[in-house]
Amino acid sequence: MKKVVMFVLLSTMSVVGLSQIKDIKVNDQITVDRVYAGIMSGSYFSVDSLNIVSFVDLRLGAMATYKPAKWISVKSFCVYNMQTKTEPFGIIHFWVKLNPTEKFSLEAGNMATLPTEQRPHPVSGDGQFETFAEAQIVGMALGAKMKYQFNPDFKIGAGIADRKGPEYSGMFNYKKITLSGWYTDKTQKAGSALTLDFERIYSVLVWRQDQTISNIFCFKIPKHETLSLYADDGYNLVTGDLVRGEYGILKNFSSTHFSGLLGFGYVTETRSVAGYLFLHL
Repeated sequence: MKKVVMFVLLSTMSVVGLSQIKDIKVNDQITVDRVYAGIMSGSYFSVDSLNIVSFVDLRLGAMATYKPAKWISVKSFCVYNMQTKTEPFGIIHFWVKLNPTEKFSLEAGNMATLPTEQRPHPVSGDGQFETFAEAQIVGMALGAKMKYQFNPDFKIGAGIADRKGPEYSGMFNYKKITLSGWYTDKTQKAGSALTLDFERIYSVLVWRQDQTISNIFCFKIPKHETLSLYADDGYNLVTGDLVRGEYGILKNFSSTHFSGLLGFGYVTETRSVAGYLFLHL
């Protein structure tokens, strides 16, 4: 296990040294959309004792597109994630996208559903640093979805996925506002997600019927563009308990070769002070 961790760490460091890797055109048909490497660490200091709980999270990922014609694309990405506190896991998407017109698209395969698109992309820093609230949105599944772009500001979509039975979803997007909903036939439960992505405010509100309501709220401080205040909350609709509550401040930074952040916050459910260091392509 230690050898695997060391290998991934060295691989991550070597890729970081190559600067950002995005949109590499291999030839007229194949593009490497992105190559990702990130390392994140966190420590939680209990205010009730002298105990410290720490973790290190490593992620490698890549995404590529094969476009044999203007109206068809074959897309795929993969992620391998390893953390000291949990078992390693992988994420693999593979799907086909058809664009018979500029305004209409149809996609099918093992991919993000329409609501899943409101979660951060797994092959990205935001994906590795995904919050509790964002993670409450349903994940990828085998299915199909279609979108229609009325104009640059207005888009709608509809989709169906297989979660041991059909799951139906819809999406509405107007400028910086996205609203989606889903209904899973097996559980007979519904859910919805509302995203606001403005210049200084980022918020994702997620409701899951008879389960939870959660929200991530980030505010970029005026005149301090690299500083943001955040609040990540989750409320159990059955027990009436606050199952997630973290509040703090993030300091973002970037250079030619990498980006990252330093974070400091307080976690209510564990009564702990949290500190984060995150570096990624």
